[in-house]
Amino acid sequence: MNLSSEKLKEFALLLLAAAYNRKPDAKLSEDQWPRLCSELAANSVDILRRLHVPEAVADSIDSFVEQDIAVRVNVLFWLCEVAIGSNSSVKCLIDQETVKHRSPSTATNAKDSLIRLQPFAEIAKQRYWLFGSKSRQLYLESTAQRAKGKLELLAQTPDEFINTAEDLKTQRTHAHRELADRLTGEIVPFLETQARKRMRVERALQRQAIALANVHIYETRTRKRQKVNYNVDDSLASFDF
Repeated sequence: MNLSSEKLKEFALLLLAAAYNRKPDAKLSEDQWPRLCSELAANSVDILRRLHVPEAVADSIDSFVEQDIAVRVNVLFWLCEVAIGSNSSVKCLIDQETVKHRSPSTATNAKDSLIRLQPFAEIAKQRYWLFGSKSRQLYLESTAQRAKGKLELLAQTPDEFINTAEDLKTQRTHAHRELADRLTGEIVPFLETQARKRMRVERALQRQAIALANVHIYETRTRKRQKVNYNVDDSLASFDF
């Protein structure tokens, strides 16, 4: 193992410690890399979605060092992003700027935006993650050693959430039934409301298209130009997205 590889290991472990908001002088061992990487990946799925990072990176720090340079850069970028986001001083600045520039509509609809750092529910050795802004996706993560850090998409449409809730109700524990009630009582109505909004927008666009087509036919037959409002945004201004 050459010196550059050792330095890369040291730097990666330093960033991993920072991602967990450890003290600056705290040092992690190479044996801690697999467990901490897997846990961090499960808690930062939104960042990893943008990066091409193979699962083998979490097997060992040696596996990380052996990756192509592009993969290593992406891993270091991921660790930096999480470290910055978990820093209390940075969080304070972000919160201050968010409050300063937040519009009334953004504040009103804050509950519609979901970027979770904590699971939606955690039952036994299973974690349920919920993501989405104008949509919702429910993922299942097993914390068992064999499948640790792997996510399975359970539902993203109203019907899929209803089916998932029905499956949960067949479980014996009260926690599973409680989660099922949350899915049918909170998530399904939200998705149905979003679907109705999309339908209203689509109908408005269809009416606009038909109106423009009719005007074109009328102009062709009469050879008279009529004043037409071609601004689709004005027609949709009354809709709440």
